[in-house]
Amino acid sequence: MDESPPRSRLGRADEPTTNTSGPVTPATSGFVTRSGSQLMLNGRVFRFAGGNLDNLALASDRFSQGSTDQYYPSHYAIDNAFETLQKMGGKVARIYSTGSQGTPLSIEPTLGQFNEAALEQVDYILKSARDHDILVQLVLVSEQSFYVGGKAVFMNWRNSTDFFSEPVVSDFEQYIQTLVTRVNSLTGIAYKDDPTIFGWETCNEIRFSPIVWEDRIGSFIKKLDPNHLVINGNDDMERAPDPERLAIPSFDIYVKHYYRYWNFEWQLERDGSAVTNANKVFIVGEYGWDKGNFTVPELRETLTAVENDPRVSGDMFWALRGFQKPGAYFPVPGEGGEWWALYFDGLDTGTNLASDMHERALIIQAHGFKMSEENATP
Repeated sequence: MDESPPRSRLGRADEPTTNTSGPVTPATSGFVTRSGSQLMLNGRVFRFAGGNLDNLALASDRFSQGSTDQYYPSHYAIDNAFETLQKMGGKVARIYSTGSQGTPLSIEPTLGQFNEAALEQVDYILKSARDHDILVQLVLVSEQSFYVGGKAVFMNWRNSTDFFSEPVVSDFEQYIQTLVTRVNSLTGIAYKDDPTIFGWETCNEIRFSPIVWEDRIGSFIKKLDPNHLVINGNDDMERAPDPERLAIPSFDIYVKHYYRYWNFEWQLERDGSAVTNANKVFIVGEYGWDKGNFTVPELRETLTAVENDPRVSGDMFWALRGFQKPGAYFPVPGEGGEWWALYFDGLDTGTNLASDMHERALIIQAHGFKMSEENATP
């Protein structure tokens, strides 16, 4: 397959943005905070669009259960990913692979042992994100194993002890503390003091987690790091967050993931109302954007509805793929392209045509600038 991307009216994804003289001066100089059901930044309401840059800390071309083909993306790939998201009007990137356990390249390869090389990868992600005026949402563990390990690794380390029981809970807290208190080797800034971090997401799609566990983990993060938002990653997808879960004091943000492909329909009225009525912030943490989820008019209509709904503070599509090295894209992850990898300039995959993909990318781009009240420059 020819991996050379077509040109678009807004330039190629591997071309630099208009600022070629050096790093972008971040507009996001302060911490994002919460005021009731709204996000605030530097004294103003903050709404955003963004994307999942899931594979920047640790990557796998197969992205499947038990994958052993992990590798660290290069600094070039990280810079290109943030530059492309910036070109698309994105303000926040969700980094799924910062929750990695149980493999040689993971942040925690074995219980209680932490990998300096993996942590230095996160150091560079934070530096590059700041240089590109992007905030990052860092995920701490995943419900699914895939290639990052996930909660099953913690359980296996303790002879199949339940993830929500001791001593596994304390093991997970050790992982959290290692990340939250780390001092960036490139900037000298402790993660807990770095405004580049948008917030800490407790988990990816863990469902039906006990309230007492959520309260403990959220409070643990807030005690270590009162500067940052804490994001409740519990998403049972089929129903709105329940009042007891929404009442946990330590959580600022509640998320939903929407995929029509899997019959997880968009429910902005139901979910946005439940969260904001509880005086918390609601964001769409993932959504599928391709023809398996929307027609082109439906995608445009849905993102317009987000723009016009003040209950929704932000949204992030799944998932941006850029250049692995100059002139060569990251491979399409997963078999058949069902992971909705979005290449900004368009790429033929098992489920999408390049022209259709690029048309949708331009819709998402326009939405990104609309959410941040900016205008794309032709």
